[in-house]
Amino acid sequence: MTEVILKRKIYEELLKWKREYAPEYALFLKGARRVGKTTIAEELGKNEYKSFVTINFQSANDTVRDLFVNSLLDLDYFFNVIQMQYGVKLYKRNSLIIFDEIQLYPLARQALKTLLADGRYDYIETGSLAGIKKKTESSEILIPSEEYALELFPLDFEEFLWATGDEFTFPIIKSSYENTKPLGKLHKDIFRKFREYMCVGGMPQAVVKYIRTKDFEKVDFAKKEILALYRNDIKSQKEESSTYLGNILDNIPSELSKHEKSSFTLSHVDKNARYREYREPLSWLSEAMIVNLARNVTDPSPALTLSMDSERFKCYLLDTGLLINLSFGDGTFMDNEFYKAILTDRLHINEGMFVENIVAQCLRSNGHKILFYIEYNNKGKPVMEIDFLIRKDKKVIPIEVKSGRELAAKSLRNFKTKFSDKVGFQYVLYDGDIKREDEVIFLPYYMAALL
Repeated sequence: MTEVILKRKIYEELLKWKREYAPEYALFLKGARRVGKTTIAEELGKNEYKSFVTINFQSANDTVRDLFVNSLLDLDYFFNVIQMQYGVKLYKRNSLIIFDEIQLYPLARQALKTLLADGRYDYIETGSLAGIKKKTESSEILIPSEEYALELFPLDFEEFLWATGDEFTFPIIKSSYENTKPLGKLHKDIFRKFREYMCVGGMPQAVVKYIRTKDFEKVDFAKKEILALYRNDIKSQKEESSTYLGNILDNIPSELSKHEKSSFTLSHVDKNARYREYREPLSWLSEAMIVNLARNVTDPSPALTLSMDSERFKCYLLDTGLLINLSFGDGTFMDNEFYKAILTDRLHINEGMFVENIVAQCLRSNGHKILFYIEYNNKGKPVMEIDFLIRKDKKVIPIEVKSGRELAAKSLRNFKTKFSDKVGFQYVLYDGDIKREDEVIFLPYYMAALL
């Protein structure tokens, strides 16, 4: 079967690290499992070095692990064993060593200070921060300061189009966005491609399956495998309560589908739940990059993160394609009404959670923190709700996501009135073409990738 190579934007960032920061700094490539970290690191190794070695700490044997404890004082021996164990010759200043799933063996991360000082080779670490903090604190492990960190997310819409052989659509979208010029008849075709992207998602394994087969049932199976892997990770990790972690994950669809757009309600997970019990599990899921955690901003200003309410949050899944599977449980693809609704553009209001999730996904992959705003009256009822807040040109930009036919932007206008000097343009994301009404700009969902 022909190998499918997915073009990823982060590759240019890897080249920048190699050119400007290696060998003084190791690259720490963070991301959820199965998001393509090892693949992109090995691609760099194949293309830019004479040789490379991948040490996977999920499967590394005791001989390899022991090197990081007892052989750092004799690096000639250290590298000779690595070459023999993996059958790869290493070349000074022209070989890459990849530490895969580094969170499983923090001692290797600590050893990087010594290995970088030696300067013979370049190093990439792949993994997530989940579990590292507690392991290092309990074991008094020193984390090297010589790290250049990058985050890898699921494929964005433009990368998905590249994967399908389409390199011309996204420049058209970008031109329309920059000039606030309607796409006209093109909008319908682009929206169809975006709906396909929502259904497939951006996890490389699912995208490759879609490219090879165009069979949504096979894509569905690939995504179920990824969710099963996450559940196994949750059950096997010992840093936090796996029950709490599983409770949060399982309740993401029901919380996002609520008619009122309030924050995640822990009492829906467990009637006796307290935030202090769920704080660390939430942090674990966020650091594992399985979820995109959104925080409520109480006093919007260009310094958005200064007024976050830590106990009021929303929880989005890292990938909207996975959310569809998580929402449907163990059902089969043929019975999944969500696929039908998205592919035929017949989303009901409670299914708008998929659109909201993909907007969060777009904003996160563009480097934004996921923030929102809710204002309550003295009876505890929401009176103003803004789905997302970002910052542009020293202004707060409020964003509302509409999934029905009701396009009234009352909350946006009230928000603008209350925080007038701090607020720039306001955006409504919906299923129609781009248009502007005074300071409110209506964008098709797929333009969230440009915000």
